[in-house]
Amino acid sequence: MTDDALTALAGDANAVCGIVRSTLGPFGATKLVVDGHGNVTATDSGSIVLEELDVENPAVTTFRRAATGFGRRHGDGATTLVTLVGGLLDEADRLAGMGLHPTAIEHGLREGLSRALDSIDRRARPLETVGPAAVARSALTGTRNPQVRTQLGSYLAEVVEAIEAETGEFDPDMVKVVARLGGSEAETELVHGVVMDRDPVAEAMPRTLRDVGIAVVSETVDVPKPGGPSDDRSLDFRFSPESFEDRAAIGEREREGFREQLEDAIDAGLRVILTERGINERVERTLANHGVLAIQQVDEADVARLARATGATVVPGLAQVDEGTLGHGTARVVRRAGRDMTVVEAEGDAPVYTLFCRAPDERAVESFERSVEHALAAVTSARRTGTVVPGGGAIETAAGGDVRDHARSVSGREQLAVEAFGDALTAVPRTLARNAGLDGGRSLVRLRVAHHEGRDATGVDCLAGDLVDVVEEGIVDPVGIKREIWSGATDLTCYFLRIDEQVPAADLEREAPEVEKAREERMPSDWQ
Repeated sequence: MTDDALTALAGDANAVCGIVRSTLGPFGATKLVVDGHGNVTATDSGSIVLEELDVENPAVTTFRRAATGFGRRHGDGATTLVTLVGGLLDEADRLAGMGLHPTAIEHGLREGLSRALDSIDRRARPLETVGPAAVARSALTGTRNPQVRTQLGSYLAEVVEAIEAETGEFDPDMVKVVARLGGSEAETELVHGVVMDRDPVAEAMPRTLRDVGIAVVSETVDVPKPGGPSDDRSLDFRFSPESFEDRAAIGEREREGFREQLEDAIDAGLRVILTERGINERVERTLANHGVLAIQQVDEADVARLARATGATVVPGLAQVDEGTLGHGTARVVRRAGRDMTVVEAEGDAPVYTLFCRAPDERAVESFERSVEHALAAVTSARRTGTVVPGGGAIETAAGGDVRDHARSVSGREQLAVEAFGDALTAVPRTLARNAGLDGGRSLVRLRVAHHEGRDATGVDCLAGDLVDVVEEGIVDPVGIKREIWSGATDLTCYFLRIDEQVPAADLEREAPEVEKAREERMPSDWQ
């Protein structure tokens, strides 16, 4: 990449990084993102800001997509990734201005990354030092309430541990995070089962049924249709009634057939029907009269969770429901956040959970939900490796010092790029300090002094607004996600370094005939 091209890219990318990095940590700034239609999204979640940004620069668009994709794959770390990329691009732009070739810069950055990853491994602590709940609290940047952070940290640690104990490994599909407007964050509940934003199809249906048979079906619940395929697959019978009497008779026969199916299912123990599709209005009253609770339009992901929670077998319709396909559990229709919701509690030790989160204002709903999801991903990652590193920018400060020390042993101009990687890592603690209301530069100097004196767990406690021993305060990050963030940021920066020109596809189309003609002229005649 030419110096001018890199400077232009660094400027555009830094505009994005500047917007996103200011949301880092529990005291991140709130952004008002306005789309082309005038719709306003107010959020302090960096991942949401990334998704909502409308950028035109193709390289920056690639950067945004890569960062959001990272967040989806790993569940956390997108904002830190963007912050680090911004620091690396600044350093790369500075080195290019000094005359370093992009290849030399890339080699130096990758050498610095290798030494930084070694630093992570040397400074990692066993998870038992602080416990999984501390990892969750550290990642819960969506709330500053200590009581809520403690409560949610315990919930998340409990969920991950229970699922791993039952299945041998954590399955994220068995946990659902639901956030709704209304109430305070402290009213967040952990439900052993599935919470659905659905109410009964009829008011007359029961609202609480304990330890009953539950059917999970995938098709529309309706009366059986007369006719259909015969034993001979080449034949298919259909009725075409012409008179009112015939149509009435067929309708009555359909209703009678449905009642027979329903009574057989009830005899088998059915009291609750949960369907992915709909429930026809003409059978709603029949279901209510038989004391059956029916919920329609259940999300596909919830269908799998419900089957796992209750032990039910998903069947096409009511005709296939019997004692062997029924699950068991308790179903309740409850009033939450000003609306009816259905809760199906899990049977026994089934590893299915829902975190039902409450938020006091509309702005906080999605941000709080994302924060809980990030915390869940952090706990999962920490339990997978069994190790954590000091958070609050402490590991970046320590690794940055290790990288700069190593740079002295590197010969040639690559030494500058290795040292630049160490300097770029400090973008994280500097940003955390600034967002916490501290002086970023002064805090970085204090951090380096503390680490030079051997206090390598010193980092930024955003909630306290001071530099502390973050391990003692339970501020830690999972090793796995931290390694992925540093590696991903380096890969993205090196990808940008290799871009030397932006070529419109239309120009390629105009040149295509000339290119093809020249190739034919060079081609041996026996190949043509």
